[in-house]
Amino acid sequence: MSPDVAAGAATPGIPDSPIKQLAARCATLLERTLDVLTGAAVAVMVVALSYQVFGRYVLGHTPSWSEELARYLMVWLTMLGSAAALRSGGHIAVTTLTDALPPNARRVALVVRDVALVCTCGILAWWGLGFARLNATQESAGMEIPMSIPYAALPVGAVLIALLVLLARLAGAPAAIHGEETF
Repeated sequence: MSPDVAAGAATPGIPDSPIKQLAARCATLLERTLDVLTGAAVAVMVVALSYQVFGRYVLGHTPSWSEELARYLMVWLTMLGSAAALRSGGHIAVTTLTDALPPNARRVALVVRDVALVCTCGILAWWGLGFARLNATQESAGMEIPMSIPYAALPVGAVLIALLVLLARLAGAPAAIHGEETF
């Protein structure tokens, strides 16, 4: 997707509505927030795992929480990173069908893709929330936090993915395929 489309700039010949501008600004803000959160998660993972190695080989004592923290952060990083990579076209995609379609049919195929993605995210969010609630009373072994915290990554990530798809549509463009404008 071109930077102009990603930023919500007006498409030549098409008036830029306030809704498109607001959707583009919200999507950009959400993406930047996700970038900061994923960067922070990676930094905390590096520190926790480095401390684990230091503790094991230098202090002779492995902290019980460091590996568990890194594992749970990896789950959150996967879901948040999935949402962050969506609008810029960072996901792997097979575009053989869409590349072969004429522009109008391509638009329809991308709408069907986005509707299917939002529906799938809704199902993931619904069942993920139920699973997080189910495990709310269980505590993790090392950090002794409710297991609903790591399990909440699934519904939160699914909602963020669906939200970014909807914001991209409101901004006037589907989510990119391989970082290029798709129509």
